[in-house]
Amino acid sequence: MFEGREVEYKREVNDKVNKVLLSFLNTDGGTLYIGIEDDEFVTDLNNLDETMIQVCDSFRDSVIPDPTPYLKGEVVTHKGKPVVKITVARGTMTPYSFKSEGLVPKGIYVRVSSNSVQATRDHIRQMIRESSGDVFVEQLSINQNLTFEYADKIFVEKGVGITDNHKRTLGIISADGRYTNLGLLLSDQCPWAIKAAIFQGTTKKLFKDRKEFSGSIFKQIDDCLTYLNVFNKISSVFKGAYRIDRADYPEVVIREAINNAIVHRDYYIGCDILVSLFDDRLDVMSIGGLMPGVTIPLMRSGISISRNEALSKIFSRLRLTDACGTGVPRIYENYEGYGLAPEFPITEGGFLISLPNINYILGELSESEKPSP
Repeated sequence: MFEGREVEYKREVNDKVNKVLLSFLNTDGGTLYIGIEDDEFVTDLNNLDETMIQVCDSFRDSVIPDPTPYLKGEVVTHKGKPVVKITVARGTMTPYSFKSEGLVPKGIYVRVSSNSVQATRDHIRQMIRESSGDVFVEQLSINQNLTFEYADKIFVEKGVGITDNHKRTLGIISADGRYTNLGLLLSDQCPWAIKAAIFQGTTKKLFKDRKEFSGSIFKQIDDCLTYLNVFNKISSVFKGAYRIDRADYPEVVIREAINNAIVHRDYYIGCDILVSLFDDRLDVMSIGGLMPGVTIPLMRSGISISRNEALSKIFSRLRLTDACGTGVPRIYENYEGYGLAPEFPITEGGFLISLPNINYILGELSESEKPSP
């Protein structure tokens, strides 16, 4: 019996013991013997039962999720002398990490040959995908130090429970108590953003203003809508003796476009949502094209397949969107009375919705109907 990938010796308990056990748990399992030198010389270890209990308790208390089902301690004989044997099987909820560190390299150890080493970030992501599946919002968040000040406020306003049990049911917290990427999106630490820019004219040659919105996706939506509302001019038109105030863009149309970009974007790609306001249109661009089998005509008829189903359900639960795919039809309906319609220019790798400025387009049409001087 030699030291190797699945076997290691320790003369006595030291600060490396938990790292070795964690590396076994995250890889293919293994056995740690305490009371044996590297050259297999057996030491005279005292208080073996106490040592075994100390090691097992320390490991259980230090690691998340709970490694107990995969941990076994016993006193055995090696070369005629008693030693402590700690056996660890590979866990099914990798990556396991030290509670004090979280899902970062210094918190996660794996076995490489006969060494216990820190996992790389790529390896951590690979383990997460293998254990959580390929749906981004269902996977564990690399960042576990999350707060939900803004999201909790929205949940309270909408009358939706915000206890840990509620968050576990919604998929914000995984079964083992760790935050998912869905939790990351709702948290105050959300790493993605919305970038908005106001342009002069109908091209991107001249900037008038720009803004970036960060934090919880709920906060990003609220802040972006407030910002765009400043530039959503009101024009007055007369029908007979009545004056009618008409916004460049119906508020519901802007909200649906922003919500659609948040809910359906591909979060595997680290690129922000782009909102561009021109004189004649508002463009909302998100990464990730249409889901397989979905076309614009199908979307217009109310057919919707969500890339991020758990996120879509939360938006529906909070009454921010409708779960029945009515967002795009609602946008069309708000333009039908003006003889206008949104456009969906083909964009490789992305989804672009272009909303016409009602007052600008109708004003242009009115000018074209005037007789030439």
